[in-house]
Amino acid sequence: MMKKPAVIAGALITVVAGLGLVLAVAVGTASIGNLGSQPPTLKATATGANTASIALSTFPDSQPCHQDASGNSSWVTYCPSTALQVPANSVITFTIDQYDTGGTLPNPFFARVMGTVGGTMTVDGRTVSSVDPGGVAHTFTITSQPGQTSPLDVNVPLPAVANDAPNTVTVGSEMYPTPIVVTFQLRTGAPGLYFWHCYYPCGTGLAGSNAGFGGPMAATGYMSGTLNVT
Repeated sequence: MMKKPAVIAGALITVVAGLGLVLAVAVGTASIGNLGSQPPTLKATATGANTASIALSTFPDSQPCHQDASGNSSWVTYCPSTALQVPANSVITFTIDQYDTGGTLPNPFFARVMGTVGGTMTVDGRTVSSVDPGGVAHTFTITSQPGQTSPLDVNVPLPAVANDAPNTVTVGSEMYPTPIVVTFQLRTGAPGLYFWHCYYPCGTGLAGSNAGFGGPMAATGYMSGTLNVT
């Protein structure tokens, strides 16, 4: 399962502007999506006028969607893809089935829900605006680029499955615990390309660094990706 995080090297700056949150994060020398091949696009499903939905899962290994990944079968990952496409000027409902264990966030800032509709999410049907920073598996964190027409800055912490939870669910050829189901909504504006990343450092360390943002954390298709608003 997941490794416990080392100390993050970096700085966190937040700027609140009107209804938007501009989130800038510097984490050692890690960069978003600088490794791995571009995954296939996962398109949101239209559910009505200016509404759509998209479903993801997080796993403690890469078996469900990276079976052919040489040497990376133990990497944590989002599935089925990290290249997401959603419609502009719409409300998008995200559902994430979270199958992984976790630990304590190095920065409790990321335990807060930010940038979603209402500033909340649901965890197994219960509406919350934050979670215990001592029990987080991953985050789904979107950042806007400077000067972007329709800023979309979001943080959704995904609570961890208990370390002693029994494996009860079969996905593909592997067994996993019953997932924690997280849902939230985003309101998109004009078309644009955004980057998202997990900020719970559960990957192997970068060379010369103990930040924990190497391996899957820095790899497109695993713990980082894009949100293409079209």
